[in-house]
Amino acid sequence: MGIVKMSKYQLLQLSTTSGICALSVLLLSSCVSVKLDNAQRLIARPDFEQAKAAAPEWCRDALKTINNLEYEIERQ
Repeated sequence: MGIVKMSKYQLLQLSTTSGICALSVLLLSSCVSVKLDNAQRLIARPDFEQAKAAAPEWCRDALKTINNLEYEIERQ
């Protein structure tokens, strides 16, 4: 399967209902492996230690929620 190249004008034409449907089919039918790692990105922030010290339970819950949601997305 080749790469589809479109001009800016052609991309604007995709805003119609049929264009949106066609784009959805193209995006949803491709085999794409997604690896999300947002929890690790947040932990790497320089202010993470301050956030963890100020609200450790909130941070733990937020990171677990992110990990669980990313797992569900990656499974699809």
